[in-house]
Amino acid sequence: MNNELSRRDLLRKLGFAAAGSLLGGATTASQLLDGHKQTELGSGRAQDRAPYLQIALEAGPGQVQIRSGPPTNVLRFTGSVQRGRQDALLPSPGSYLGPTLSLWQGEPVTIFFSNNLQEESIVHWHGMYVPHYADGHPMDVIGPGSMYAYHYRVWNRAGTYWYHPHPHMMTGPQVYAGLAGGLIVHDLEEQALDLPSGEFDRLLVLQDRVLDSQNQFVYLPNPMRGTLGSEILVNGQPNYTMNVKTRAYRLRILNGSNARIYKLAWGDGSPMTVIGTDGGLVEYPLEKPYVVLSPGERVEIWADFRNRTIGEQIVLKSLSMSGLMFGVGQGNDPLPNGAPFDVMRFQVTQSEKEYRDLPKRLSTIQWHREEDAVNRKDPRYLTARWDSNMGWVLNDEMYDMHGTKPNERVRANTLEVWEIENLGGNITMAHPIHLHGQQFMVLSREIHPMYQLGWETVRYGYTDEGWKDTVLLMPGEKIRFLVRFGQYTGLFLYHCHNLEHEDMGMMRNYLVY
Repeated sequence: MNNELSRRDLLRKLGFAAAGSLLGGATTASQLLDGHKQTELGSGRAQDRAPYLQIALEAGPGQVQIRSGPPTNVLRFTGSVQRGRQDALLPSPGSYLGPTLSLWQGEPVTIFFSNNLQEESIVHWHGMYVPHYADGHPMDVIGPGSMYAYHYRVWNRAGTYWYHPHPHMMTGPQVYAGLAGGLIVHDLEEQALDLPSGEFDRLLVLQDRVLDSQNQFVYLPNPMRGTLGSEILVNGQPNYTMNVKTRAYRLRILNGSNARIYKLAWGDGSPMTVIGTDGGLVEYPLEKPYVVLSPGERVEIWADFRNRTIGEQIVLKSLSMSGLMFGVGQGNDPLPNGAPFDVMRFQVTQSEKEYRDLPKRLSTIQWHREEDAVNRKDPRYLTARWDSNMGWVLNDEMYDMHGTKPNERVRANTLEVWEIENLGGNITMAHPIHLHGQQFMVLSREIHPMYQLGWETVRYGYTDEGWKDTVLLMPGEKIRFLVRFGQYTGLFLYHCHNLEHEDMGMMRNYLVY
């Protein structure tokens, strides 16, 4: 324990240079500053890539104009590049959302996080493969006026990730108040495809909020259902319309809502063309009638407006779903989970020739083999359920900041099969399950016959064909997935990404040793 405390203290107070040698195996800041070599990443632009990227990120209060009238008080991330590529931080104009981090595979990054809130916080890099001390575990929270130094090398594939606070029992209200931002990773495989870029590569963050008559966020936490808003915001704005040209666009869609599940579809019934999931590009483009996106999940869509006419509007909708909850009333929610609504509109404003075609092959994925799993004959089994004494629980327990059960301890550098089942009963709900520190591949889904009807309204929108770190677990559903635990040891989390469920304890540690 003393070792662990000294590590955190060094990371917080002394920065990475001192902590790197203590943590072992990490590259120190001094090595990087002295010209530590890395693989040339290249960007297709006449620009040198600094071997070392240093970013200052701050969480604090602010104001934004969301509707006409008084500005909305929010919490927001702001940041600046202290060393290295200035294009590593992309602003989010007109939004409370934090700047988007634009990183490259292989790039070493140091981020100094300053907490200018009036309460504890810590930042989690959702979907990123990082050491435990850089993952944003709740035990690493820092108080007001404090700083935490993260250092990691970007090992992830090109893809759409994000960052948000992760203090225990306060994640929901902090995210709801505005603390979230995108994180984009690029790599050479992606670059070779010449996918839509620049203004044709857009991040769309979906959230929902309740605003009062003075345009202030109203946080109404519901420990049963989670917090649902009455207005849909895209990139922090209601009634969002995106002007487009007659070109192909890469739409990176992130569900940043606390609890809302989206069933995304084009209003004219056209299929959704999926090119990426949580963990990056899929191997081949996928056509789906709709895409189901639970909190924390991401999907990348190829949106082709070439055959559209000037002045035409294309609506992105969320279709109706059923079977998301049993024994849990909708209460007074003005827009219940599963209800249909319009998400946003695309307005065709300009004609422009498109030279890109959708690639027939997007990526080469080195899939794991189930027969190579160390526990292939005895998968690790976990449950998600309601307990009348404890509330929503994982693995039959509430959250314990430092604890693990015997079946929550895994060896580093091993491949395992995990199963997680959403047990039925008088009270059950859909849960988005997120695994920290790893990407995994979904092997199968099974549904109990009692819950088949609701499952049929979402099953064709799963994006299990690519790498995942978050999956929607419907009532009565069991998911089997294959996950390789790498070299990073320590405590990591798995939890429900309905943030109110997470805050009330539907979260557990797993230990890699």
